[in-house]
Amino acid sequence: MCIRHCSWQNLFVTLTLITSITLCKSLTAQECETLKVAGANRWLPVSYLNTKTRQPQGLAIDLIQYISRKLEIPLVIDLERPWKRVLSDLANGDIDLVTAIYKNHPRQAVYRFSKPYFTNQAHVFVLKGHEFPFDQLADLEKHSGGVPIGSSFGDEFDTFAKQHHLNLRNLKTEQQLLGMLQLGRIDYYIQDYLDATLYLKQFGLSDSVVALEHPVSTNAVHFAISRNSACVKLLPRINDIIITAKSNGALDAIIQRHLQ
Repeated sequence: MCIRHCSWQNLFVTLTLITSITLCKSLTAQECETLKVAGANRWLPVSYLNTKTRQPQGLAIDLIQYISRKLEIPLVIDLERPWKRVLSDLANGDIDLVTAIYKNHPRQAVYRFSKPYFTNQAHVFVLKGHEFPFDQLADLEKHSGGVPIGSSFGDEFDTFAKQHHLNLRNLKTEQQLLGMLQLGRIDYYIQDYLDATLYLKQFGLSDSVVALEHPVSTNAVHFAISRNSACVKLLPRINDIIITAKSNGALDAIIQRHLQ
């Protein structure tokens, strides 16, 4: 009886395992049928909304669409969310991927990062005629500044700003940063060089607001994927596509199209 009972018990366990494995395989195959994407909506020329059509644009958008075609997985792109909500939604898995982000130690603990696909410099922007010497981060200690809310400019700057209690205002938009600068409420603001110079050119302010020569930081731009998303398993394939796009010129073609 024991032998018969054990045999039936073993058979039941085996069938249960086979069923579970089959179901897991089926679920895994369906887990990432769509890639839900969000990101910055004012980061020129990387990730932004067209002001007239409200359609997502930028080199990061073109690249993730290119990757989507290679993966044969459709995209849902939403650039309407505030940046701080984008980061929280990525952390909890409500979205799968962020189009463009800098890597730092706190973020690495929460998200997975792709290979870099672009490099950007952050600069100090001031009113013309109000330039000040800036060769190292310590030169900022005697001035008041502004940064975009939720931003990071790399571990070195982020750590220095916190440890040395830099006088920084966190503002939601570049328009607010510029307004505070023009009103004299801050002495400078920090922004990605390409983003800020394109914005200033767009509004005819290139001659009144200028970048100090020395960069605050040089940062690689990545995709970030939620650790709580089923799509995180696609990261190795995404990295392979980025590497191939670099070697065959496809990535450079995307970048140059947005720098013209």
